[in-house]
Amino acid sequence: EADSEGHRHWVRWQDPFPKPCYLFALVAAKLDVLRDTYQTASGRTVQLAIYVEPGKLDQCPHAMAALKKSMAWDERTFGLECDLDHYMIVAVGDFNMGAMENKGLNIFNTKYVLARADVATDTDFENIDRVVGHEYFHNWTGNRVTCRDWFQLSLKEGLTVFRDQEFGADVHNRAVARIREVRGLRGAQFPEDAGPMAHPVRPAAYQEINNFYTATAYEKGAEVVRMIRTLIGKEAFRRGMDLYFERHDGQAVRCEDFVAAMADASGRDFTQFMAWYNQAGTPHVAAQSRHDAAAGQYHLTLTQSCAPSPGQAEKQPYHIPVAVGLVGPDGKDLPLRLAGSNAAPATTLVLSLTQPTQEFVFDAITVAPTPSLLRNFSAPVVLDFD
Repeated sequence: EADSEGHRHWVRWQDPFPKPCYLFALVAAKLDVLRDTYQTASGRTVQLAIYVEPGKLDQCPHAMAALKKSMAWDERTFGLECDLDHYMIVAVGDFNMGAMENKGLNIFNTKYVLARADVATDTDFENIDRVVGHEYFHNWTGNRVTCRDWFQLSLKEGLTVFRDQEFGADVHNRAVARIREVRGLRGAQFPEDAGPMAHPVRPAAYQEINNFYTATAYEKGAEVVRMIRTLIGKEAFRRGMDLYFERHDGQAVRCEDFVAAMADASGRDFTQFMAWYNQAGTPHVAAQSRHDAAAGQYHLTLTQSCAPSPGQAEKQPYHIPVAVGLVGPDGKDLPLRLAGSNAAPATTLVLSLTQPTQEFVFDAITVAPTPSLLRNFSAPVVLDFD
């Protein structure tokens, strides 16, 4: 539009969707646009648009497909539907971060949007899936429920990294995705936890806010969320997510609020588990075992420790989920049941290591097994097995 004298141009954009103030974005540029639509589970139509610098539209279709896959996955997995009438992505080469989840107007570096088979690798295409998914998933975990303060950064980032990991595992190959995540964690986050910059998933103080955006807050934070799901199971975790949004949609909350929803949905006590949010460092778990052939029992002793880190000379014991299997001489998993338990046997059991040292006894183990410990990397720890 122009004013009465034709000297000024102006545009009015009506945005009725509440958002935290840090998520406001505005873009003014000469850009090309790729448009599409998505029909939600309830039948609403969302207008989709990806804006890029002129001449690059032919590299946008994969990102658009990734956005639509993300929207469908969030509906199927968590029952979360897009609340917007318009969902837009702007990708420019000079953006100084990978991407940002500004409400309804995501800002991306072109690295995570532009791809074409003759100029991009398979990893590039996978990364676009994950990052487009990550920023879309923030619409609920970060935008509609946000952080009370920046010390709670992992509340939105750890949870959303976990969500984009699960999306990537479902879209691609789950085993390969998990191996890549664990290699990245051990290669980047473990050294961070062992060095002078070690800090908890939820830091207590900072001197420079950019130092907050670390592998500890993001990747270790995702592992903390994954451990909660490992402890309570997928169904209880989904109930916990539902309860979290029911209680806190439209609010700015703390990590405790997320954990409380999981505790209330599952009936589990997560008081000790909060050490994962408040203590720095990588725990070490030492394992020793023996097979009692006469009694038909297998004894597994686990001992946990965590070295001092800056500002934390002594650590309290963690609540560590240790997923265990026992493999027989024929290479097959043995059915497992703890001594004194009436539960049905299972080939993988999740043990809760909560004390400095604990012994777990398995009944009906008539052959000497090979232990398979920390399956699926059930906790971000260093395992020493004797």
